[in-house]
Amino acid sequence: MKKLIFIFCLFGAAIPSLSQDNSFLLYSFKGNVTVVENKIESAAKVGRILTSNATLKLPTGAVATLICNESAMFTITKKGSFALNQFGDSCMVKGGSVSSNYVKYVWAQMTKSSGSPGSNRKAFMNNVGAVTRSVNNIWIDPRLDTMNYVSGDFPLSWKSYAEAEDFEFFLYKSNDGSPAFYKTSVDKLKIPISKIAGQMSQGNTYYWTAAVKGEENEEIKTLNYVTKETYETLLKEIKAAVGAYESEAEQAYRIAFMLEDLHYLSQAYDHYVKAAKLAPTNPLYRSTLMSFKKDYEIK
Repeated sequence: MKKLIFIFCLFGAAIPSLSQDNSFLLYSFKGNVTVVENKIESAAKVGRILTSNATLKLPTGAVATLICNESAMFTITKKGSFALNQFGDSCMVKGGSVSSNYVKYVWAQMTKSSGSPGSNRKAFMNNVGAVTRSVNNIWIDPRLDTMNYVSGDFPLSWKSYAEAEDFEFFLYKSNDGSPAFYKTSVDKLKIPISKIAGQMSQGNTYYWTAAVKGEENEEIKTLNYVTKETYETLLKEIKAAVGAYESEAEQAYRIAFMLEDLHYLSQAYDHYVKAAKLAPTNPLYRSTLMSFKKDYEIK
């Protein structure tokens, strides 16, 4: 069997599933793959849930990737008919990593019967900022507690409890109470990072906040200006993290999810856009992009 599949290796402890009563989700495929279930053969469809009694039929050159029990991903790469009850040893329970979180997230999104797909991404991510309520008139979403920025026109945004039209943005070199080294006035509830990028140097960490003009805000957020070399190394690792087959659109979506979890928001946005363009009929990709834009005040 090991010659027939490439296992998607996830971080964390692995415990084999002893039960053969596994459930499989068809995550991705290439070629004229068909499914035989209850003696009925039909064309494969991404997102379809299969029982261990089902059989996959792959012609020459075809590939099929499945998720088993919300946790493990593996790919069948050979021609033939494959009863899914043969793959019990591929159904491994894993947890604690971005990769395993993504597998669980995809399963949940493809099998959910209600709600907007992609809107609950944070429930499957490791790094969610602490919910805070500042004592002033400005509230900054915990999603922006820490951001790793490389390039792009991504906005830093906030909300105001006051009926104000003028705000001030502050940029600091430390969070020890030292005065801001850069300050600018804005008439919107956000500022594009590209506007302040010239004030920063790649490879350094900065801190920022916003306040109603004339007021102060002690809620400080972290902004890491990451070098392109550091980001490219990370991106290469993320791309290589999956040993299972996935289409270009599926890869772009996975990368976007993992980059968002790692706080590379501008680059995550680029990959969500890419996934939606590559697969315009996929409702999950389209809905996630819309949800992401709403979350981060992208127009």
